[in-house]
Amino acid sequence: MLFDEISFHDAGILEVREDCLTQLLSFVLDMPIDWENNVFEKRLLCFTNAIFYLRTEIPFQGSPSILQINTVSPGEHIYKLGPGVAKSANYKVEINTNAGTRIIEFDDAQLLPA
Repeated sequence: MLFDEISFHDAGILEVREDCLTQLLSFVLDMPIDWENNVFEKRLLCFTNAIFYLRTEIPFQGSPSILQINTVSPGEHIYKLGPGVAKSANYKVEINTNAGTRIIEFDDAQLLPA
């Protein structure tokens, strides 16, 4: 999975966008690209079919930075696709920041240029 392949440590969360029509949750990140030269670039971390998003963070001055992203057991929340058809998300992650925690349940994630 994406979170096993890419380190998000020290990525700043600049903005979170929700598209209610498509259930797309997008994080605008200030991603470290070159650690040695302190180079950062904007990237979009997109969660498709995001059915659950919980943010438990303290009031914070500035942008929170990601410390770690952990994949945890999915399936706590269920949504209906139609009469008699229910589904839970494929994945669930816990994003630990220097301000607290964010939890997302979703079907797929991508890191894209901003």
